[in-house]
Amino acid sequence: MSLRSCPRVLAALSAAAVVAAAAATVSLSATVAAASSPFVIGFANPLTGSEATYGVSDEHAVNMAASQINKAGGIDGHKVKIDACDTQATPAIGVACADSFVSDHVNAVVGFFNSSISIPASGILHKADIPMVSAASTNPTLTEQGFKNVFRVCGTDNYQGAVEADFAYKILKVRRVVALNDEETYGQGVASFFGQSFKKLGGKVVEDEGIDADATDFTSVLTQIKSISPSVQLIEFGGFNPAAGLLIKQARGLGITVPFISDDGVIGPLYYQTGGQSTVGTYLSSSPTPQNLAQGKDAIPAAKTFLQQYVKQFGQPTEYAGYSYEAVEVIANAAKTEHSIAANKVIAGLAATHNYRGTTGIVDFNSIGNNITPQYLIYKVQPGGGNKAYWNPNAKSKS
Repeated sequence: MSLRSCPRVLAALSAAAVVAAAAATVSLSATVAAASSPFVIGFANPLTGSEATYGVSDEHAVNMAASQINKAGGIDGHKVKIDACDTQATPAIGVACADSFVSDHVNAVVGFFNSSISIPASGILHKADIPMVSAASTNPTLTEQGFKNVFRVCGTDNYQGAVEADFAYKILKVRRVVALNDEETYGQGVASFFGQSFKKLGGKVVEDEGIDADATDFTSVLTQIKSISPSVQLIEFGGFNPAAGLLIKQARGLGITVPFISDDGVIGPLYYQTGGQSTVGTYLSSSPTPQNLAQGKDAIPAAKTFLQQYVKQFGQPTEYAGYSYEAVEVIANAAKTEHSIAANKVIAGLAATHNYRGTTGIVDFNSIGNNITPQYLIYKVQPGGGNKAYWNPNAKSKS
């Protein structure tokens, strides 16, 4: 019996063909939809408030990274979308940002700027199995919690505090210091490790005290420091601006002339804007700025490209902008390497990231998510507010 002579068979085949075609269409549509779904990266930084100078600069950097990735085809067809959240440098608000990222089902997170936010927020993202890469949170506790989803491209407080101590003891030749902090997790961490390292070298911390980060008058603590002069040879401060700028301005106003050193939470333009001429000649420990990484005989090609592109669009970047850009790049690289945007695959790709050469140098994550190749320099503030690289602990002499 031929098919042509059997209408019932032909009808059945026609119906089957329609069903198959419809199924193929649905399958194709699903595939297209899946391929076109965005790869959402949550970004949490202080975008308003006293630390917004850093957060806004970092936001420009992550948006620039996302735009460049998308122009190159995205991540296996998935366009990168940045979901920004303003932490206002406030832990409760920052934790709420983490909750919103979970609700929004983001694929990954770049953040958080402040260690006091990163540490509690990381627990929320850990429970949701969302990969997180911090570009600026340096407190060691962040990656010591046993969370396999947490990484950082920057260095840690203990390393930075030790660099400051080495500089004070070996280069400035001081033996008696005061260590102050702004009573926030980050500032306390740097100041604490500075003190520990300084004492191990043979120096003495004659006073170790916290100050209110939101205060505008530090006369009381500075008068106390002046009263024990000349035994104080240096003041170290762990924290952020505007406290640092106000602190050095008021110290100089009281006639306290000893060297002053602070950390990478201070190195932005707000320090000079707040402290004015009093900041000139003070020292700042910091991961190399994009400007520094892009200059000299050892300049990093990717850093030069980043700086040129950033300056063209936004002006000069603050210190952690390059690290924020790097965090997006590292996340994208992990997803591309695993050929998947699934959270567990991205986490696996991040854990397997070694010898990745990017904007800030080499990113090489160890078993707990720390970058084992961090860099720190000591900068000296110049007239007009610029920062000049003054001492490189990895070099044999001043740079």
